[in-house]
Amino acid sequence: MKIDITKKPDADICRDKGKYLWICIIILWVAICGALLMGYGIVVETSQDEIFQTGGMVLFIGASVLFYYFGEKLRAYKKLGPEQKQELINLSSRYLVIGTYCELIAKQGRQPIFVEYEACKEWAEDAKAADRD
Repeated sequence: MKIDITKKPDADICRDKGKYLWICIIILWVAICGALLMGYGIVVETSQDEIFQTGGMVLFIGASVLFYYFGEKLRAYKKLGPEQKQELINLSSRYLVIGTYCELIAKQGRQPIFVEYEACKEWAEDAKAADRD
């Protein structure tokens, strides 16, 4: 998700959070089923035990890769920790654009989320680099 802090913040920024959460839950269950299928193939002596092991491994590894991908998308919605909040306050006092963006978020009645914090940090680093040049 790309955030432009020079524009008005999106009022419904968390609209996709539930979708990503459900996707992660479903993928986690697929990974668990893959692990159980592998375990079944190892424990039970049948003529198809290699098929169970291979199928379980494919499900487990494939679901793990997808879980990582969607987990990173879900990570964008996490709440800020105390250190991150303090750093955002410091950036707000140093840069007018970040302060204005944080005020607009507060007017919406919500706290900044991780992706907005990262966008503010990135903007501050770009501004600092532009000042040096």
